[in-house]
Amino acid sequence: MTPRPAERCQQSLVRWRGAIEADLLARRAAVPGRRPNLRRKKGRIAVVTDSSCSLPVDRDTQEVLLGPVGANIISVPLPVMIGEQIYPETSEELDRDLPLALAQGNPVRTSRPSPGRLLNSYQALRDQGYAGVVSIHLSAKLSGTVEAARLAAGQLDFPVTVVDSRQAGLGLGHAVIDAAITAQLGGTLESVAEAASRSAHAAESLFVLPNLDQLRRGGRINAMSTLIGGLLWVKPLLQLVDGEIQPVERPRTMPRALERLQARVAQHAHSMDAPRLAVHGFGNPAQSLELAEALAPLSASPVPVVDLPPVLGAHLGLGALAVSLNPALPAAP
Repeated sequence: MTPRPAERCQQSLVRWRGAIEADLLARRAAVPGRRPNLRRKKGRIAVVTDSSCSLPVDRDTQEVLLGPVGANIISVPLPVMIGEQIYPETSEELDRDLPLALAQGNPVRTSRPSPGRLLNSYQALRDQGYAGVVSIHLSAKLSGTVEAARLAAGQLDFPVTVVDSRQAGLGLGHAVIDAAITAQLGGTLESVAEAASRSAHAAESLFVLPNLDQLRRGGRINAMSTLIGGLLWVKPLLQLVDGEIQPVERPRTMPRALERLQARVAQHAHSMDAPRLAVHGFGNPAQSLELAEALAPLSASPVPVVDLPPVLGAHLGLGALAVSLNPALPAAP
């Protein structure tokens, strides 16, 4: 029996996680002298991110579920509001209620985490023996999370470096992974932050939407209305440019939009060192899988198929598709 689309998405995640762990172990084996203890906390650097990174997370502890790679990563949930009800982004109720709210046209808003929530995470990591934290977050042009992280870091006598990824989804998530691997191999606060910045700022994220309704409702269409021409029936091709969602093309049919998306992804992949691709969807697993299979030859590692994080899905809407590309983490000198 052929697995259902949801099962095939999970299988893609298993392959992707296995490749990440294998990469960490290979890098550890290449370290001269005594090999780093991957579970060590004392004196190491921890990584904090937010749930817009699309990494799998334990709903109770906010620990990232990537085996040894996730051992030093904490993900802080971003709130999503449906009407007057506030949901943490990792809640099961949000997974159920958000698609229904979007389909019915109910008001959906997003917010940043409080500085106090981030401060608690930094303090907990300090108390566990970590020497510092690199806190890498959703683009500051899409959310106030970076600002909240900086406010929290300023209240603590403990080294915290905040990085504006200028990315979202696994464009951010792969940068978090690179930072975590660098930290687990003994990296300093500076080298871990550099690994995060290098990956995130070289990443590309592109989106195709079935319509612009949700962007219009969320007030995020104003900056692009001139370029799009006010036509809410186009199937826009968008891209994160310097941390901001910008239109790059305006196809009139979904097949044409997907064709142009694949062409632009191929162009970026061919100019990137060992690109790592990821596909995101929202309420369309079969279409997401089809896109991932078409793009797989361009990727240097397995292509995961994951849902858009709710904080993005709330603005892009049902049926959105996205692709992220990150360059490979360079080998240690």
